[in-house]
This record gives sequence, C-alpha cells and structure tokens, in this order.
Amino acid sequence: MAGLKLRHIYKVYNGGVRAVNDFNLDIKDKSFVVLVGPSGCGKSTTLRMVAGLENITSGQLYIDNTLVNDVESKNRDIAMVFQSYALYPHMTVYQNMGFSLKLRHEKPAVIEEKVKKAAEVLEISDLLDRKPKELSGGQRQRVALGRAIVREPNVFLLDEPLSNLDAKLRVQMRTEITKLHEKLQTTFIYVTHDQTEAMTMGDTIVVMNKGFIQQADAPVTLFEDPTNLFVATFLGSPQMNIVEVDLVEEKGKVGVKLEGVNSNIVWLKDNTAKQIKNGGLSFEKKYLFGIRPDHIKIAKEGIPAHVEAVEQLGDETIIYTTIENHKQHVVVKAPLTININVHDDVFLDFLKERVYLFDKDSEHSLIGMPSYNKIPCHLEGNELVVGKQRIGLDEEYTSHILARAYTSNIFLAVKPEHVEFAKNEANRELKAKVEFIEERTNYNIVYASLDGASQFLTFRMSKERKYKDGEAISVYLPLDRTYLFDENDDSFFSREEIHENKCRATVSTAKDGKTVIKINGGQTLVYPNMGVEDGEYEFILKQEGAQVVFDKKTAKGIKEDVNRHAVPKQFLTVSCYDEEPQHKINTIFVKIKGFDEYVTLVVNNNFSVYKMPVFKINLTPDCFELKKI
Repeated sequence: MAGLKLRHIYKVYNGGVRAVNDFNLDIKDKSFVVLVGPSGCGKSTTLRMVAGLENITSGQLYIDNTLVNDVESKNRDIAMVFQSYALYPHMTVYQNMGFSLKLRHEKPAVIEEKVKKAAEVLEISDLLDRKPKELSGGQRQRVALGRAIVREPNVFLLDEPLSNLDAKLRVQMRTEITKLHEKLQTTFIYVTHDQTEAMTMGDTIVVMNKGFIQQADAPVTLFEDPTNLFVATFLGSPQMNIVEVDLVEEKGKVGVKLEGVNSNIVWLKDNTAKQIKNGGLSFEKKYLFGIRPDHIKIAKEGIPAHVEAVEQLGDETIIYTTIENHKQHVVVKAPLTININVHDDVFLDFLKERVYLFDKDSEHSLIGMPSYNKIPCHLEGNELVVGKQRIGLDEEYTSHILARAYTSNIFLAVKPEHVEFAKNEANRELKAKVEFIEERTNYNIVYASLDGASQFLTFRMSKERKYKDGEAISVYLPLDRTYLFDENDDSFFSREEIHENKCRATVSTAKDGKTVIKINGGQTLVYPNMGVEDGEYEFILKQEGAQVVFDKKTAKGIKEDVNRHAVPKQFLTVSCYDEEPQHKINTIFVKIKGFDEYVTLVVNNNFSVYKMPVFKINLTPDCFELKKI
C-alpha cells in the first residue's frame, strides 16, 4: 500500500497553456481522494500525471516516499480505470481481466486464482465466459474494475468511470466502488465533475478550478466552511444564494443590508461581528453575502419576498422567491408539507449561524474558517516578529525568502488546519489567548488573539481537546507550511532555494568613456560612464527591476504595454529554468551564462518562461550592484 505526495506540480503545454498550477497535496495510504471541478479544471490531467501518462512540467511526485517523476507508468504499481472501459471486444471477461497478468508472464494458475478472486469481489463470476458486447454498461464497468484489481496495485486511479451510465446505475455503482475501497484497503484517487459523487464517496475532496486547488478537505468541511466563493457555490444543490450587500453597524451590532432594500437588515451574531471588526473590514465597500437554501425558513417575520415558482420534488419543496429591487432569485429549500403557492408574499428568516460573507474582488471568505490566516508581521534578520513575539527562522527557511519581504508590508500566512498543538524541531511556538470557539460537525474552530497583533489566529481543534474562552495557550506553526504573503496574497516565500544572483565580472573603461562590464564566461554590458574604476568585481543582479523583453508573438497576446525592444548592449540573454506564477507577480528562475547557479527574478505576472523559454532582460544600472574584489 502507498501514500502519495504531490509537491508544486505544474503541467504546461506548448505555447504556455497551463493545465495544472502549483498542485500540492498529501494523500494518505488507504484514503479515498476525489478530484472534482468543472470541465477543463485540470483534474484528469493531474490523474494522468500520477499515472505517468503525462509528463510533469515542474514539481515532484512521490509514491510511497519514492520520487517517480522519471519512472515509467508500468513501473509505478498503479492501475487506472478509464471512462470508456477500454475492454478488448474479441476477448472474454476472463481474458480481459487476466490480460495484464499474461503480459507479465504470470503462471496460468496464478492468473486463474486472481481473476476468480476479483470476480467474486465484484459479483461477476457468472460472466467470465461472456464477451463485452453481451454485457450491460454496469457489468462492463465492473470488468474494467476487475482488470485493475487483479494487478493488486498500490494505487487505484479512476477517471470519471461512471459518466457513461444512467442515473440509477450510477447511484448503484457509486455504492459498489465505495464498498470495493473498503474491501481492498488501498489508495483510491477518483476524478469526477459530479459533486454528488464527490460528496458521497471521498473521505477527502479536492475542488479544482482553472488548474488550481481551491480547497482540499473532508466533504462536511467543504460544505460548512468553504474558503472562497467558487467552492461555496460549486457544492450544494440548489447552490448557495449570493446577494450583494453593505455592512452596517448600529449600537455595537453588525449587520448586512441587502442590495436595493432600504430597511431590511440581517443582523449577524456577536461572534461574527467580532470577526468582521477584528479583520478590519471596511464599512464603505460592497460585499457578497451567502446563505444556503437549507438555512432559510418561511416565517411570520423577516425579509419580505415574493414567490415566483415552486418545485415539489417528492421529499422536499424548492421555492424561488424575489426580494424587492434584487435581480436574482433567493432560493429556499423547505419540507414537502409546506403550504406555499406561486405569487404568495412571504417572509424569509435567515439562520444567523450559517451565513457567509465574501470579498467582492478576491472572492475569499471573510468569516468562518479562512483559507489562510493572514497576520501582519515583519522580518528582522533571521526572526519573524508577530506582535510582541519573535519566531526564530532557520537557514533553510530564510534561503527561500525573496528580498522584497525585508522592505514590504508582509503577513504571516498559515492554514487553520496546519496549526499544531505539540512542539517539535520543525515547528515554532506562538502564545495566544482563546477569544471564542465555534462548533462544527467534525471539529471546533478556535479564534485566538496574539499579544500585540491586530488579527485573530484561527485554527481547528478536535472535539476531544477542550479549551475555554479567555484561556492562555501555546500553539505551534510548522515552518514547512508557514508562508509570507503580501496584501495581494502573492508569496514572499519561494519554493525554490534562492541563490545570491552573483558572478565574477571584469569592468573596463572604453576609449569613448563608456563602462564595459564583461561577465566572466558570459555576456558583455555597456553603459555611459558609471564612474567605476577598472578591475575585477562581483556582479550582483537584483531580484527586482530587470525588465523582460517580449518577442512579437507573445507581446501580441498581452493587453498592457510590454517591452518589445532591448536597449543595445544593456541586456542579458537568459533561458528558462522554472517559474512560480502568482496573482500579480511571477518569480522566475533562469539560467544565465556566467552564473554558476540559476538566477531568481521577480517580474509581472503577464510573463511565462514556458511561452518564451529563451528571452532577454533589460538591465538599467539600478538593476545590479558591483562590488570590488
């Protein structure tokens, strides 16, 4: 059996098309992980990279703690079940199931034993003599599963295996695959675009969109604590209601005023108000207010609404209402027994314990459990200062911090689920005070204050662990999962080790008075007289400031102005090594002749080294330093 680790996995196709971006996931042995998302989100591409059917552009894939990037698919001890079954039509079920074993030159007796055992597990023993054309869709899918089972792999990969089945059979096979996972006790990775499949089958669900992981967690956690608007609206049927609102405050209470409604305000509970005030949210901005249809009741008082449509689904009633001056429907899920008719005027009562608030621009969740804690801090040498506390950083950690972190506003960023409760060599202590605790189905959320810091540290706590409001506690941050962000959520922490960006260079003065810098073993730069004496120097290239020169083809596809022409004798030609694209910046790692190590540069995120694997960078004199040797 085996667990998997995916570290900073990227898949970039020709022309710079990104299918998967910075995919990071730990998959425990014997777990059932479901990758879910809309078409084109990168889930099948990720699965194919795990299988070895697609090359990994960048990053590391470990299976059972062994790096397998360059290991052939047949040697990864993985079995894959495809959407199309891929059965050989001229072979019987027995022959199809045993074919891979035959290719491995297994003895006939061994093949027979494994095939019959798998057939018993799948309850298809009576079908072994049939051909695929004589089977139903569900039976063919069982045969495809059986062909994977006989190989006794460490990892099962299933790529939308139920998408060709009718609705009733899908439900049945969903249960069968879950039971199969329990019997085999091995690792399953399952891809689907169906949220119901994901929620009912996986113990961990990875929600993807546009090649990025949006959130990875247990099904109930995704439903109760979505970290952004996409996850909130993707999971749940009918999907979450989203209404544009203003924040209002009156006599210490905080509420949301619905768009276009002058008098109707939903007052939030006290703990939610504390989160909003502690997070420093502006009362001058618009926000997106969310509530699921399950958490709205038809009541005698509340927000006035008008019933536009009613759907009776047998076990429940879906009511579509409109609120004055609000464009979209507000959907309510009610019991079947409710007596509601089209054109009725009703009142909506929102369950305050289950409301959500999202930033209109970033779409991040602003209340409940955040995707990351973001706590203001600053760096002093090898220490991170958080409020009145100092966190010591080791050399390994500081070697990954971009230079701009030492001169910018920075935030300590750690996910709530990564906060630890026991000290070890790899984590660092933070002292905190419990402000309040919110209960969830599988865990509790703790909101704690840090001495001298303005924002809460939010983390998960098991139901068994008991903290009280006001209690002084110590928690621990694992350095390998603690990052430094700026206000745009761009990271100051690089996944690649950052080198010094320096090499040896010879400086001389030309006859016309210009300064000539020859990088040893590399290229030559020429500038108006810089007032530097001739001799041997260290040439140190700064991480920021160098301007990428775009080729015509790439520049044509970018809206903003880009640099198309290099200043003569003031540029270096570089080649692609790797990159770490984010929101507004792209940290690129490039090779430059004359530099022993790759060079780290920070550029705008309109550029990808995979679109221009060889390119030029313009260097003005303030982009580098010269130190006399």
